[in-house]
Amino acid sequence: MAPAPKLRIALLGLGRLGQIRARILAFQQPRIELVAVCDTKPGSADWAAANLPPSVKYFADSEDCMKNGGAEAILISTATATHAPLICQAFDLNLHVMCEKPISVDVITTVEVLEKAASKPHLKFLVPFSRRYDESYRATKAMVENGNLGNIHAVETACIDQQDPTGFFVTFSEQSGGIFMDMGVHDIDIGRYFLNVKDGLTNPRKQVIRVIAMGQQAVYGDLKKFGDCDNGWGMVEFANGKVLTTHLGRTLRNGYEGATRVCGTKQHAIIGGNSNINRIEIRDEYGVRTATTPDAFMLYDKSFINDLAEFAASVLDDAPLTCYPEDAYEAGKICAALQHSFRTGMPVYFDEAGLPILQTLKSVVQAIGHSNGVENEVNGH
Repeated sequence: MAPAPKLRIALLGLGRLGQIRARILAFQQPRIELVAVCDTKPGSADWAAANLPPSVKYFADSEDCMKNGGAEAILISTATATHAPLICQAFDLNLHVMCEKPISVDVITTVEVLEKAASKPHLKFLVPFSRRYDESYRATKAMVENGNLGNIHAVETACIDQQDPTGFFVTFSEQSGGIFMDMGVHDIDIGRYFLNVKDGLTNPRKQVIRVIAMGQQAVYGDLKKFGDCDNGWGMVEFANGKVLTTHLGRTLRNGYEGATRVCGTKQHAIIGGNSNINRIEIRDEYGVRTATTPDAFMLYDKSFINDLAEFAASVLDDAPLTCYPEDAYEAGKICAALQHSFRTGMPVYFDEAGLPILQTLKSVVQAIGHSNGVENEVNGH
């Protein structure tokens, strides 16, 4: 019997998540063959040689990797600012694409990528959100769909990283899009996932009424120069009356915590109410304590296996995907609006086309002044 076909994948990016992905692709996915990896950072070639099968080719140039790596699909795990051009380049080379979130840090570029994807309907495109592939979140989704929780009217989320003594994310902020885009996109997506935000809409394009956000530089003051914060709070009012609230942070001392409360009229479901790494309790003269999951990569470790399995089945079997580019687009719009709200101190409303109206305080004051016939006073004349 001939061996079952495998999906040949090239991985772009060997950072923290990229290295996790590389090991999964090489050793934990029976339907995938990792044929090539690419990264430009010093030491990446040595890491690949020490940790991956010798058959995996190493490239220092992404275009060279996509053209000559022998892959039929790519997984993009590079810096956020590089996602959009790499996705478009892969589509032009007739490659299936899986890309870590988000597609881009701005709405216009995201739309351009989606248009490119739509022009290549024979190619699969997956932007996975890790919580959608987590078994606890999927079990809760089944409870929502079965009506066990009643009418779901609100979702509350928290995603708080452990403090990083290197301050890596401070310099990364310049290209990440900010805490709401970089971290919050997961929380916004999972809120949409549970709230059925299209339900009851006469205009399905306008899914959001308004958002508002605030934040602090509680520990990392240098984030201010990038228009970013280390703790941010956001609220989203959806057009069907449902509400999402989220707290994003990077200042936790004990580890990583990620929790979601799904508020139903019959019951509430709380996922990840604790982020214990195991069920062991230490009892000593200091009291009772447990060890915390160190980061999201460990908390959602099975998600990174499940989404790759789904992607392989989609390409090899034409099986349906459960996470769509539209989800990344809608979540991205909301995150861009939240980041803008934090930077301007103003709520952001959405127009009838479903796009955020990104105004500055100055432009609003000028518009009010003009309508009242006092434009000269507003401008200081």
